[in-house]
Amino acid sequence: MTSAMQSSVPRPGWTRPRAWFAVVIIGAALVICYVIYLALTAQFLRNEERMAPQRAQFFADAMDAALTRLEHLPHVLALDTGVQQALQKDDATQLNPVLADIAQRADAEFIFVLDRDGRTVASSNFADAESLVGRSYRFRPYFRDAIAGGEGRFYAVGVTTGRPGYFIAEPVRDLQGAISGVVVVKIAFNDLSQTLTQSGQLVFVTNAQNVVLASSGPDLTYGLLAPLTPDQEARLAEQRQFGDQALFPLDWSASAPARARLNGTDYVWTTAQLRQEDWTLHLISPLRTLQRQAMAYIAFGLMAVFALGVAAAVYRASQLRQALAISNADRRRLATEIEDRKAAEVRLEAARKALARQNQLAALGQLSASITHELGQPISAMRNYLVAEEIATGATPGSVLPEMTGLVERMQRILGQLRLFGRPPSDLTTAFDVNETLTAAVKLVSHTAKAAGVGLDVQMHPTALRLHGQPERFEQVIVNLLRNAIDAATGQPDAAVKLTMHADDDQIRIEVADNGTGLGDMDITDLTEPFFSTKPSGQGMGLGLAISGQIVSEMRGTLAARNATGQGAIFVITLPQKGPRDG
Repeated sequence: MTSAMQSSVPRPGWTRPRAWFAVVIIGAALVICYVIYLALTAQFLRNEERMAPQRAQFFADAMDAALTRLEHLPHVLALDTGVQQALQKDDATQLNPVLADIAQRADAEFIFVLDRDGRTVASSNFADAESLVGRSYRFRPYFRDAIAGGEGRFYAVGVTTGRPGYFIAEPVRDLQGAISGVVVVKIAFNDLSQTLTQSGQLVFVTNAQNVVLASSGPDLTYGLLAPLTPDQEARLAEQRQFGDQALFPLDWSASAPARARLNGTDYVWTTAQLRQEDWTLHLISPLRTLQRQAMAYIAFGLMAVFALGVAAAVYRASQLRQALAISNADRRRLATEIEDRKAAEVRLEAARKALARQNQLAALGQLSASITHELGQPISAMRNYLVAEEIATGATPGSVLPEMTGLVERMQRILGQLRLFGRPPSDLTTAFDVNETLTAAVKLVSHTAKAAGVGLDVQMHPTALRLHGQPERFEQVIVNLLRNAIDAATGQPDAAVKLTMHADDDQIRIEVADNGTGLGDMDITDLTEPFFSTKPSGQGMGLGLAISGQIVSEMRGTLAARNATGQGAIFVITLPQKGPRDG
């Protein structure tokens, strides 16, 4: 094996230590996380065991308060003469509405009166289909305790309604002190269950027989934590405490003083005794919640470590970027200087071209002035000779030497353009009506448009608008644009030229559109170049748009051109509007 081949083979001595080191680091991190998880779970468990008794006692006190909320009401009603008279006369016609009103105001499910035999004489629900009037409840423990002279309290599922409730009974005595009946108030047990449901925790209450009477989870109510003994079953059947409600065993087991298992889930278990009844309140908290809380802390810790690592990496990267920035400062400075130099050269070249253009225009102006001065009189003389010959012979205009007449007219048009191009701008400007100027320009070209078969559509602005400048020069601009549009549209099917004017608070916009062949790839810069023309030789010098652009620029406006959407071209003049206060 050659040395080159040997150098290309990976060296196990370098890769294996790195791999083992990574495995060791990951394994150590997992062990640390697991140890922290166990410690946090144990700490949370201790906190739960310390705080749970207080919460359980709070719920037990709330249940006691709910059970004793109306305990005074039977005693007060037992002293009422209306209740005593109803028992003596066995007539509750007047008492029933009174009990109904009291039950509604006191938020009691039922208030009813029993005679000595346990038969219902009067009831707050006398008008309902489930009325208790006439029914016997002598088998209930609360009746037996009250008729014996004591206070009766009992939880039971209503035989008539099938709804659970807490019954409080008080004996009714006549004037001689003899017991003539019993007053009973039923508190709806659903209200008590609602108190537990709103706690947000798993809470339930059991009686001495380990039957769940109320629960924050409705699937636990009427469940059994332990099987009933035969004596308990017989007693429940005699008292009909749960009516037709079937009791069912729960998958419940208590493995330690503070641990319990319900339906396969482990809980932290805490109990509290109610003072009013021999009932037990159970508060259970899932161990899974504590474990998830511990895992959340670990996840937060890992995220913090990861964030620190990212912060360190970002800091290191910022240091590297700063070093790179320092090392590249000179290069960027040099690049900036080069760009500045190139920009300056571009601006210098643009200025040079603009100066050359201005010099060219100035020279052309002087040249055009000289040409018009030298050729104006000879051409006028030729025109006069031709007109004189036509008058002498009685011929129609243009019929004598028509070729010569056409040449003379052509030279006069060229001289007209040269004269306008060479004329220096005047400082004598005024405010003029745009509509009047446009109307005059349209009149000048209307004959040309009609002769060429081109439709001319003019849409003036409905209000009088003014511009600041020389109206005759601006009229020349409009005439030039209209004639160019007529020339472009000539020969097209349905040839048409449209002039429209728009205005807002600050500007006036005039558009001249045709349906000719369009501009192609040319723009306004090409079109306003002196002596640039798209017309055939002899039909123009290419000065019209150059002069028009110069006039619009002198009026602080812009001249633009673009191809129309369908066919043709659109030239747009934008000028600042002359306000009514501008003089």
